[in-house]
Amino acid sequence: MATGKYAHLLKPLKTAERPGQEQIFKNTGNADVNRWLNGRDHLEGVELNFSWGFYTGLGDWHPGMDPHVHPYPECLVFVGLDPHRPEYLGAKIQYCLGKELEIHTFDRPSVVVAPAGFWHCPSVTLDVTSPIGYSFFIISLGADPTTRWLGDGISDEQIARMQALSTEGGLKPPMNSSFGAKRVHVSEETVTRGDVNARFIKPLVPNSLGSRTLADGDREQYGETADPERRPGPGMTKNAVWMFGRDLEGMKLNFCWGIQTGPGAWMRGPGRGAHVHPTDEVLMFAGTDPADIDSLGAEIQIELGPEHERHVIDRPTAVVCPAGLAHGPVVTRWVDHPFGFLLMSLGANHETRYVD
Repeated sequence: MATGKYAHLLKPLKTAERPGQEQIFKNTGNADVNRWLNGRDHLEGVELNFSWGFYTGLGDWHPGMDPHVHPYPECLVFVGLDPHRPEYLGAKIQYCLGKELEIHTFDRPSVVVAPAGFWHCPSVTLDVTSPIGYSFFIISLGADPTTRWLGDGISDEQIARMQALSTEGGLKPPMNSSFGAKRVHVSEETVTRGDVNARFIKPLVPNSLGSRTLADGDREQYGETADPERRPGPGMTKNAVWMFGRDLEGMKLNFCWGIQTGPGAWMRGPGRGAHVHPTDEVLMFAGTDPADIDSLGAEIQIELGPEHERHVIDRPTAVVCPAGLAHGPVVTRWVDHPFGFLLMSLGANHETRYVD
């Protein structure tokens, strides 16, 4: 267990076991295994909840339950697991968007943007071509996971079972679920095909600091990270994708995703590399081995606070960086298996200021 002044900001990427919950979505397109953390229970009150998981199944993810809505905006991110082929998802997904129940299909890494109150899903996995499946994560801008299910195919028995499991053993419910009084029927007869909501599906194309030369206007998005004297080190992948509020329908969110494969410092430049942001940020380090979601496959060193308190991460972990907290540098000590890194920052731009 980590010790030190900032040790409480390192959160294991692990959630409470709820026996029987896996039966709710068994034999569907939903996760084989996943982890879900939220600001209420795990992330120091940050207005964020997020998931990470592995997927190989086919079919509707929530049979009969969708569409659904949230009181906050969210991103639904579909990514492949091959670090050398960032354009490869390894699956074909059908997604339903808006009150039009508009059907869209994609087979490349993509993010679906769902504004607050926006109808989305069913999500249906039509095909999986990768032998190890693909990954999916949610980034939601609310500390308390909340969903209103609108589908007409969920039975009273299912509702009762979900509610019982959510509080079993005195645990707080992982999701605050409610059910619409007026149910929506989704079928071939009720869905539409068009492009009214096409803009809510965005392709993920590598565009991070490690993959291109930055233009003059990038300073606004990247902050001081874009300064010419600072450049990626050997520990930073060149295949990462960075999405900003301008890419996400104006969300107050920017996120960076990439699969890391090599050791070394993540950034080069003057000073020691500690920096701050005016908004809260969460850094997720996760393994990419579907056979063992609790293995990271690497050892990461990160320094927190103006004291440069050093912490070593060798298991899947989320690091909470409250607004104004100095953090960095980050160094990958060794890698036995490629691992995923997800940065989630609660601002439309990645405003960054180096402090030493």
